Formats: sequence, structure tokens, C-alpha cells
Amino acid sequence: MRYKRLLLIFPILFLAVYFCAGIFYDAQYVTLTKPFIIPSFVVYALANNLNKFTLNYSFYIIFFYLNELLLLQWIDSTIMYRLALIASFFCYLTLINLGYKEIKNKNLYTFPKGFTLFILFINCIFLVIILYILITAINDRHLNIILIFNAIVAVILGVTAVLYLGKFTNKNSYYYFFGVFALIFNDIFAAIVTYFIDNNFLNTIDRLLHFASFFLIYLFVINDKKELKLFDKIQT
Repeated sequence: MRYKRLLLIFPILFLAVYFCAGIFYDAQYVTLTKPFIIPSFVVYALANNLNKFTLNYSFYIIFFYLNELLLLQWIDSTIMYRLALIASFFCYLTLINLGYKEIKNKNLYTFPKGFTLFILFINCIFLVIILYILITAINDRHLNIILIFNAIVAVILGVTAVLYLGKFTNKNSYYYFFGVFALIFNDIFAAIVTYFIDNNFLNTIDRLLHFASFFLIYLFVINDKKELKLFDKIQT
């Protein structure tokens, strides 16, 4: 069992090299290490939690990683960037499905209140502003259409996360909520860095959010459902 946990060393090592290359050397060096981080972590995850890998979660990993790989090549090809955004679109859809399956047996249509409603409102306003700025800055018609669909599905994803957190105040809902919004804001920061401000600090935040979202969704998926039910009973 210990040797399975030792597999975590490899993604941590790749992650450390990745951030050091981007911060202390040349950001272009990240293309040499980034493609190895997710696969090495997936090997660790499969060795320790193979039974938690559903078909939907597997598709999420595939689209997440595909988006990552395509974005590494986007400078050389507009088509690559379009495909990366399409992969991101399907990544959002799989995440929506993951969250919806957790709340579908409850009253889905209860209106969110308080902090969750405020977060949802801020998210929607922020996405609309970013979408408007991007569309005015990008002259590619096809890319703009893809961005519009991505923004719509991002809002739906945000609504799903807010509804989930509003229904359950437990570990799983927090993993999902923060994992979802880390992914959404990762994409927003990436767009800002790509088209407006090429800043090392914003670039680092973008990268942190990228891997934080992936890890939080992993924790959401592997969280023991028995523990979750016990937690819910204690609260009620």
C-alpha cells in the first residue's frame, strides 16, 4: 500500500519543476514539464482509488488534459486554440453532470440564498464583462462563437455549484464548489494574460488555480459516500 502512495512523488516533482521553470527561468520551459503532471497524478489516483473512477469522471480527465495539451500549442495555430476551447466546453459539461448527479434526488429548484447567491451573481457579472472584452478584442468569428457557448456553460456550471453548496453544507459540496470556481477563474485569468496583461504574477495565479481545480474535483470524486451520509445525519 505504501508503494502506491509513493507514486505521488512524481506529480509533485513535475509540479515543482513546472512552477520553478515558469517563475525563475523562461515561461516557455513549462511546455517541457506540464504534459507529465496530470498523467503522473492519474497513475497515482488509479493505483489508490480505481473504484472511484466513473465514466463521467474519466471523460472529465480526458477533456481537462486535452484542453491543457492544445493550449500549449495555441500560439502556433488558431485551430489549436479553437479546439482547446471546445475541449474546455466539454470539460465543463462533464463537471455539470458530476454535480447534478449528486443533487438530482433533492429539490433542485430551491432558490439559493445569502453568500451562495452573492457568489453566483458576481460570477455571472464577471463572466459577462470578460466575454464582452474578449469578443471586442478578438476578430475571429468562429472563436467568438465558441467563447459565447463556453461562457453560457460556465454560468450553468456555476449555478450547479451554488445549488449543490446551498443543498449540502459538507465536505463534498465544498470540494465541488471551490473546484468549479477555481476552474472558471483559471480560464478567466488565462484569457486576461493571453490577450491583455502578460504578467508573471497573474500567470502564476492562473497555473495555481488550474491544478487546484483538478485536485479539488479529484477529492470530490473519491470522498467516501458513507462518511458523507453520516456527516449529513449529524447536521440534521
